[in-house]
Amino acid sequence: MQTLSIATRPALGDLSAPGAVLLVSCYELGHQPLNLASPLAYLRAAGYAPVAVDTSVDTLDDATIAAARFVAISVPMHTALRLGTQLAQRISALNPTAPLCFYGLYAWLNADYLLREQADYVIGGEYERALLDLVQAVETGADAPLAGVSDAATRVPPAMERVVFAAPARETLPEVGRYARLLRDGLAIPAGYAEATRGCHHV
Repeated sequence: MQTLSIATRPALGDLSAPGAVLLVSCYELGHQPLNLASPLAYLRAAGYAPVAVDTSVDTLDDATIAAARFVAISVPMHTALRLGTQLAQRISALNPTAPLCFYGLYAWLNADYLLREQADYVIGGEYERALLDLVQAVETGADAPLAGVSDAATRVPPAMERVVFAAPARETLPEVGRYARLLRDGLAIPAGYAEATRGCHHV
């Protein structure tokens, strides 16, 4: 796959149509993925209408892939990375013109491999703002450097600026009952969690 820097990529035009931006999660430890719900809310607040698919519980169908004009795959941990790179092969085969971005901790840790083999872009660090900036840049063909966004021609550090988070958009994601539950005295009950890191702790 040949990757192009943002300075040489033709403008994609308006990406606000429903499904033009596709966000994908492959594995999030058995719970509803914040790594979809948070950027989904962030992009919606800016006027976009992304489709978000958690392939750990739902099927990503060919029509959804074909309709996308920009695809971002979340890879917060190693298992998600392995599944995400497999999925990227299918996405590239079905929709080779859609720019492909990996975001999350393991996107940054594996940037050399991803940019060489599959990705047009990788985002490390706080990804909500960086992902929005990238969508807006590929819309217009803007060539300004983007905080946290690397491509084959330009490597930048992860985005570390504190993000003002929007309330996660969870209503279009699979309902929580389809995820892992806590077994207590033989009864399966909903299990909550607190997210303290962006993916696996890495030293």
